[in-house]
Amino acid sequence: MPHDATASRNGLDHGGKASQDFSSRHLPGQARLPSRWQRLCGVLLLGLLWLCVWPALGLPTKPLDGYFKEVWTTRDGLPHNLIHAIAQTPDGYLWFASWEGVVRYNGIDFRLFDQHAVPELRDSGVQVLRLARDGSLLLGTAGGGVVRYRAGRWSVWPGAEAMPQEQVIDLVEGREGELWVGTHSKGVLRIDSSGAITSFDVDAGLPSSAVLKMLQAPDGTVWVATTGGLARYSGGRFVAQGAAQGLPPGQAFCVIAGPDGRIHVGMEQGVWRQEGERFAPLALDMPPSNVTRMHMEADGTLWLGTVTGLYRHSPRYGLERIGTANGLPNEQISALWQDRENSLWVGTNGGLLRLRDAPFTTFGVQDGLPNAYVRSVLTDRSGTLWVATSDGLGWLRDGRFGAAGSGDGLPGESLLSLARARAGGIWVGSYSHGVVRWDGRVRRHLDSRSGLIGNQVRAVLETADGTLWVGTSRGLSRVDARGVRHYTVAQGMPNDFIVALHEDHHGVLWVGTSNGLARIEGEQVRAYPLDDFAATNVFGLHETDDGTLWLATNQGVIRRRGEDMRLIGVKQGLPVAKIFQVVEDGEGGFWLTSNRGMLRVARRDLDAVADGLQSDMEVEWFNEGDGLVSAQNNGNSGPAAWRAADGKLWFATAGGLAMTEPGRIHELTRIPPPVVIEEVRVDDRPVPLQAELRLPPGTRKLELHFAGLSYQIPKKIRYRYRLDGFDSDWVERGALRFAQFTNLAPGDYVFRVSAAHPSGGRDGEEVRIAVHIEPRLMQRLDFQLGLGVLALLALYGFYRWRVHALQVAKRQLVAQVEERTHDLRVQSEAFERQAREDALTGLMNRRAFDEALAREFASAMRDDTPLTLVIADLDHFKRINDAYSHIAGDAALRAVADTIRAHAGKRVPAARWGGEEFALLFPGLAREDVLANCERLRQAVAAIDTSGFAPGFSMSISMGVAERVGLTYHEKLINRADALLYEAKRGGRNRVCG
Repeated sequence: MPHDATASRNGLDHGGKASQDFSSRHLPGQARLPSRWQRLCGVLLLGLLWLCVWPALGLPTKPLDGYFKEVWTTRDGLPHNLIHAIAQTPDGYLWFASWEGVVRYNGIDFRLFDQHAVPELRDSGVQVLRLARDGSLLLGTAGGGVVRYRAGRWSVWPGAEAMPQEQVIDLVEGREGELWVGTHSKGVLRIDSSGAITSFDVDAGLPSSAVLKMLQAPDGTVWVATTGGLARYSGGRFVAQGAAQGLPPGQAFCVIAGPDGRIHVGMEQGVWRQEGERFAPLALDMPPSNVTRMHMEADGTLWLGTVTGLYRHSPRYGLERIGTANGLPNEQISALWQDRENSLWVGTNGGLLRLRDAPFTTFGVQDGLPNAYVRSVLTDRSGTLWVATSDGLGWLRDGRFGAAGSGDGLPGESLLSLARARAGGIWVGSYSHGVVRWDGRVRRHLDSRSGLIGNQVRAVLETADGTLWVGTSRGLSRVDARGVRHYTVAQGMPNDFIVALHEDHHGVLWVGTSNGLARIEGEQVRAYPLDDFAATNVFGLHETDDGTLWLATNQGVIRRRGEDMRLIGVKQGLPVAKIFQVVEDGEGGFWLTSNRGMLRVARRDLDAVADGLQSDMEVEWFNEGDGLVSAQNNGNSGPAAWRAADGKLWFATAGGLAMTEPGRIHELTRIPPPVVIEEVRVDDRPVPLQAELRLPPGTRKLELHFAGLSYQIPKKIRYRYRLDGFDSDWVERGALRFAQFTNLAPGDYVFRVSAAHPSGGRDGEEVRIAVHIEPRLMQRLDFQLGLGVLALLALYGFYRWRVHALQVAKRQLVAQVEERTHDLRVQSEAFERQAREDALTGLMNRRAFDEALAREFASAMRDDTPLTLVIADLDHFKRINDAYSHIAGDAALRAVADTIRAHAGKRVPAARWGGEEFALLFPGLAREDVLANCERLRQAVAAIDTSGFAPGFSMSISMGVAERVGLTYHEKLINRADALLYEAKRGGRNRVCG
């Protein structure tokens, strides 16, 4: 019988709990035979063939349950949980067909295309997706339609309009441009390049008219799987394939071609493969269920979709299964697709599943650990990996997990800390029973009865001279041949709660406590408070090859070099403050553990920030989306993270033991993702995508949205863009997926955008789109040149006229001196009035009012008297000009001016501020009186009879009333009144705001 992807128990090891076989999970280079090899003897030749081609075909490196699983349903943006088909178009988009339309996925967002968005679709129920030879996407619907999508355009397949309204089950594009359409009950339709339709049903050789799947083989033969069996097209009709060809009776659910071109058929009881002119069972250990979907990899690995779950049949692992118990949203498989990043997408009746190789792998109880809550991890000198959990001790040796607990002699179930023992094995610190040396059984047990100062052991270390240091919640104990000695606050320690221990390369002991750092050399204790950094807890200690000590604290990482200490925390670029452990990865990176995941930072960046050479740093942040069951790393005991001799990094988390290989992370993100421009908006309106955008004159805003089409870590993709002709360099956008430009000058531009993974290269393709903005008439060069010529001519004509006028005036000057003197005096007075008075309304103009405001403001400041400025604006004044005329607008302004004069009186300076704006100044008047005057004025304006110049129009005015209080310059008073006027406008107009 097939086994689930969760591995099975394989006996006992080291006298402990059941040991788990781990020989093939995540350990490249170690292989195991399938667990049911004996049952495969009948197909030994086939197995040997597979074994021979393993190296060349790149076999899976992990069992099925080792892949990271992600699930999407309608809660995550899918329109329906039943996924009929999956495809990936050449641009990188993933497409999912459902009953409610087809959705396009960019790694972040689902975009739905249904019959409302795409009129060419007969029905929103999309049953099939196929890629055409030209890269376009073909869609078949439940209503009988066939639609093609290419380069953002939808069209009906030529000739498909005449198809019957019958569910389209599958599509195959022939070599001569014809389209084969498999239907639910009307057999197969062939639409040739002229649009003519030919029908094939039972009379044409099909075993049944109900088609389930179709295939065009590499040799051009069309194969059809139906509810009555398999058929192939030959000589103008279909030929059924049955018992004579070795196939069993019953339904043929799916048909595919293997890498070698041989046909594979999914039947009711397994898979049959073409062997010459006949078919034979692929293997004996096939799923005991209908095989409805298949996908084959280059190495012969076969993925099988059934009504009882997802199966994988591979040369290395045999038959494996995933069901709802271990991550599948529904066990009825409806679609399989492997994308370009080698993730497998699985459509089911209950949602979408993806299997992928993630940066991290997490191990828990199902792998043989006694508990998933891991407190500490390290390797001993023999290479065994030890794991302290809240329910016993685990280990990994020779590819197998083992476990032990209190029944095996360990002190209690809750274990906190680990350390290497010089005599062999490890030291294990517990929560309430002291510390033991363990090598498969207890060799020594120390607790408070043996002289330890406390039984809660959070840190333990055996130094080079054989001294055992035990850090407890009540102080530090030193155990050596002379006995036990204690170090507490009384001996100079900063705190009695000991969390971390480290012996540096000089033999000095460093102690991390819950209130600072301590150093013990010989008998001398020196405390290092961290008050300057607002730090208290020192959770972990790490020494680099140059003797620098790095402290993991609740405020970040502190670098201690000599006597100098520098903090790298949130202000310096870390996304979290509380760091539990620092581990080097051997590739120049530091890994920092926290409650919110793992952080990777280049050591050179940490040093540069600490030395003040740079202000920020690039941080890679890993969490649940990267394969972690839980992003919560444990601390306050340790070591909570460890780098093994083979370079693997191990982390103690609340959801299990997490592991990563730094080189593997870079491999997953080495290739930059393709990037596409998804949407262009001009002045907040979407425009069609095209190679060149030609924008009209006066374009105010250009907005471009883009996406990197990688599905490994899409939320961490980093973008940069550049608008040639505007930007002098690339603009880094981080994870933001849009660019916006406002008020671009007319001209030609090229927008360029590229994407990259964190720590990945930027040598991938960039997408470009040309942008041309048309100039306004006044911005055109020929128009500007014409205006220049006209201006020169006008200037010359003015010069000639002026010279003539001066000559005439000179001749008349002597005779008219007296008369002109009088006239000039009169004219001077008129000019003076004109310079200080608005010609249209007779009110003060802006210049005169500014002088009055400055004068009154100085007087009010000197005498400390009230002064209030009112700026008023006629509401909807433009409507008078537009609907009636500018003459009517002038009449309206004069009417308002007369109303202001009537209500303001002579003591209140009033002016036409500009356009339809007026200003009034109330010196010496209390704010309440000013507001009352303004309210009366507002009502008076509203009561103006407009029938003489704008019949049917009702006038209103908005006013901003600002007091002098708190201001020292009259310009600030203008700003305040102007702001209050805009507040009145925003509040609905026809009101006084102050």
